Amino acid sequence: MDYIISTTRSRPKADFEIRLVAQGMRPWGVPMRALARALNAVQRLMEPMDDEELQDQQEQTEKVLTAASPLHLIGVVSGSARYKVSANDPEGTVKTLTEAGRALENPDSEDWSVDLLSPIEELSNIAKSLGCAIEFKQPGKDGEIFATIESNSYAMLARTAFVTGESSVYGYLERVGGATDQRCGLRLPTQLNKMIYCTVQTEELVRRLGQHIYENVLVSGIVTWFRKGWRVKHIRVTDFEPSKSGSILETLDRIYEAGGKAWDDIDDPEALIAEMRGK
Repeated sequence: MDYIISTTRSRPKADFEIRLVAQGMRPWGVPMRALARALNAVQRLMEPMDDEELQDQQEQTEKVLTAASPLHLIGVVSGSARYKVSANDPEGTVKTLTEAGRALENPDSEDWSVDLLSPIEELSNIAKSLGCAIEFKQPGKDGEIFATIESNSYAMLARTAFVTGESSVYGYLERVGGATDQRCGLRLPTQLNKMIYCTVQTEELVRRLGQHIYENVLVSGIVTWFRKGWRVKHIRVTDFEPSKSGSILETLDRIYEAGGKAWDDIDDPEALIAEMRGK
């Protein structure tokens, strides 16, 4: 990734503020790495990451939030932890933050995507780790609040955005293993533009999957779908089968016949299968 360093001599004006709100909160008490994570999550709202960048960052998030921080900001105004931010596209940035705030207030009306949910999940985790709420607002004491993210914001969204159940999913195995967890990456026939990163139940299962990388496999486990559109968000893999002879359509039909608890939550499973088959 390339970075452009601004050489302008004039100080830019603040376009919005990030405010960490909690009893007794002081700006110098916020670990720099947690603040950097919050700023990066906001940037991801404006510039979604590709699959590999996002996965690498997610693997580091928990370590960042739980480790002791050796660095803290000083020379900042006392009071609540308030940080001013300048944006290259002020209008677009404020619009994105405002839309995120409205979506948080009315989660049932939103067609949630990974690009929107992932930054909110990280900000919610940061709020939980610091014991605060995170506000995005106009600069100034009485500035309008665009969005507020609290420790339970993501958990509340998840109940609206997702359906989870036992099922099987057919896909192309592209990655196995991870820096901090047992994972694999699948490309699904209906979601070829996005790799689905899955957690794998055991190390032994990771080793077995590794023998079939760059092959089609049928994984089984706990599957999480976006409720709107029925795109797969995540799979916790508990078992798998290498690809058997026969077409992908036959495999999809086998998955449907196998059932699984999640099918009970789908209004029209036959229509979903028809869509997956491209009919």
